[in-house]
This record gives sequence, structure tokens and C-alpha cells, in this order.
Amino acid sequence: MHGDLKRLEGLELDGIVAPPSLNNTQDTSHPCTLVLLHGYGANAGDLLGLRDEIDPTMACVALQAPVDLGPMGMPGGRAWFQLQMTPEGDITYDTAGAMSALRMLERVVPQAAEQATSEGNASQIVVLGFSQGAMLGHGLLLKSSVELAGLAACSGRLVPEIFDQRPLDVPAGLPVFLSHGSLDEVIPVASGHAIKDAYQSDSSACVTWVESPIGHGISPDMLDALRTWFGSFSR
Repeated sequence: MHGDLKRLEGLELDGIVAPPSLNNTQDTSHPCTLVLLHGYGANAGDLLGLRDEIDPTMACVALQAPVDLGPMGMPGGRAWFQLQMTPEGDITYDTAGAMSALRMLERVVPQAAEQATSEGNASQIVVLGFSQGAMLGHGLLLKSSVELAGLAACSGRLVPEIFDQRPLDVPAGLPVFLSHGSLDEVIPVASGHAIKDAYQSDSSACVTWVESPIGHGISPDMLDALRTWFGSFSR
């Protein structure tokens, strides 16, 4: 299904487009288009299998981050923005690079979602991001003009520059799925708790929170919860 990466026509980012997979009993696809934003060191193919696990009737586009990590010893790895390691062993991020990536996604996501749907028909956009992709998913919801029908953000870090305006500018009742591993060694679960608390206390979002005893990843029970969460979107 993955095939070769292709340049999305006229856009700034590469990505893999997966059209809806319909069987003989289905005559319509899911009303949402799924936009996948991978994490640091991965690429557009990393999350693509989640579409079929969650709901194969969704049109899907997996975008690929612009920064090539090959010269840093990670062949095939990409990043939305650079990370740095402090002498104390903490991970810091390039704030300007993160904001630049957010502006790029603000331009690309609506057009990429339109290209992913059959005959270019517009549909509701749901973003699913992991790690760096989750951070930018929050940015698309809170700091961009892109209209989202929902956000699933897994194992993300709270970026103060994105969560600086309170109350958070989220449409009332908008579904927000958050997950984090309690044993996460890359982004501590405390960051996930802070994000959950921000949405629950400073917005009218409809928050789903899933925490599992895993590291930096998506567990089977998180995937089950994602499947249920996506199933709540009306057809």
C-alpha cells in the first residue's frame, strides 16, 4: 500500500496518499480525511498502517517532514525541526524551526487533505500526530487557520509558545484524543499530563485521555481507544 513517496502536486512537502478502501458492502467512505504527522527520526511511512487499523474507509495522507536526518547518521529519518541535547542530557528543541514547520503545515494540510479525497472533494480534517507530529498537531489546532474536526496527539511535548494563550482557542466540543506512556523515556508523561490539564481546564474541548505503562509509543489499548474515538465521528 505504501508504494513510493510522491510529491503532492504543487505543494511543499512529500507524502503518501492512501485512498479509502471500500468493500462490496460499502458505498461511501468515512466523512473525515486523516492527516498523519510522524515523529522525529521517522518518515511518512511510519504511521501509515494506523489508518487501516483505525478505519480503512478514511482517505489518508501521511506527510513527510522536510528536514533530512541522513547527514546526522539517520538514513531515511526526517524531522519537522531540529532537536539538541544539553550537557545535562535534556532534550531541547529549535523553537524558530518548530514555528516555521507549523506555518508550512498551515499552508499544506488543507490542500493535501483535498488531494487525498476522491475527485478532490473537501472533507473534515482530522490530524493524528506522534511526538514531534503531536506537538505540531496542537499548533494546527491552537495557532493556525486550519479548521480541524478533531485532533489525536500521542506522546507529545507541551510547547509553551503554542499553549501561551488562555483560554485555549478550541471550538466547543471539538474531540481531542491524548495518549502517553507512563514509562516514556523520551518525553516524560508529566508533559502529557500538563497538556491534558490545559485542555480540560482552559478549553471546551471534549478530551479523551489514555495512559499506559509503556515507553515512547502507541500501545494496543491506545490503538483500541483511537479506533473507538474515530468511530464517534458521524458518517
